[in-house]
Amino acid sequence: MIKLKCILFAGFVVLLPFFLWAQCLSSVNPVGGTDNLLVLDKSSIRVISFYKYGQSNSYFEGSSLSDYRYIEKADYNFLSVILGYGLSTKTTLEFEAGYFLNKRYSYVGSSHPHTGRGLSNLVCLVKSSLYSDHVNRFYITGAVGPKIPFSRNYRYANNIQLPVEVQPTIGAYGAVISSSFVKEVSATGTRYFLTNRLEMNGINKNSYKLGTSIYNSFYISKHLMFSWLKGDWTAIVQLRNELRASDKLNNKIKASSGSTLFFISPQINYVLKGDWYISGMYDLPVYQKFKGTQLEAGTGFTFIISKTFML
Repeated sequence: MIKLKCILFAGFVVLLPFFLWAQCLSSVNPVGGTDNLLVLDKSSIRVISFYKYGQSNSYFEGSSLSDYRYIEKADYNFLSVILGYGLSTKTTLEFEAGYFLNKRYSYVGSSHPHTGRGLSNLVCLVKSSLYSDHVNRFYITGAVGPKIPFSRNYRYANNIQLPVEVQPTIGAYGAVISSSFVKEVSATGTRYFLTNRLEMNGINKNSYKLGTSIYNSFYISKHLMFSWLKGDWTAIVQLRNELRASDKLNNKIKASSGSTLFFISPQINYVLKGDWYISGMYDLPVYQKFKGTQLEAGTGFTFIISKTFML
């Protein structure tokens, strides 16, 4: 019965993206990798901190480059912390919070960019171990919880309301559902895992509703074991799909909002002194399809540090 529930849950999460016509993401994709997947040991604390930079400077119409020019460059610098606590052997509490150092639109022919900065959202998750097979080393976890904006009001600069796209938070409550499927092959030091995350958003005080976001990532992780390589290194290759349904304003679909994106993200991980995990990841878009004309999903990189503490 438990196995049947796990199979049905996996099928729901994997197939869900195909029921939505999705759109481009203006939010920051949560960090993937070998951390933040399974539940923690009881009474342990895991801290994951990361910095992400992303940028774009071209437009797409559908799946093709467009010669349209309005924004010369869009970029952001984002800091985030994910704090986990092992409530029991099967349940972990997680708290995610982020801060935009800047979220900027630079316009063609203008020396006055629009720049937003500030706290984004707080996500509180209850993560549960749904299935564990220690013999075959296969594990499934699921998590659910609310998304709470740090502010309900739009930011202003020079007495001008900033565009929605550079606001550090849309100012709406929401919910998050996520899952992780992990398969380990100890003999070869290889790990396969699939992560899925669904973010649903409510309507903010300005009658704006951000489209539902879905993140799907498949990883292959390989522990590097070479005589000439010193230290504990792991190479990871991630194929990520990012989807979002159309935004709405005053209950009407916003034009030029909606996309399907695919990225390849190579990652290298190093373990320092046995328990400090340091990673670097580079995002390279390989397929983009938008509804209407929108800014491309450009390249980006992420730097991650994590550690688990036993209380």
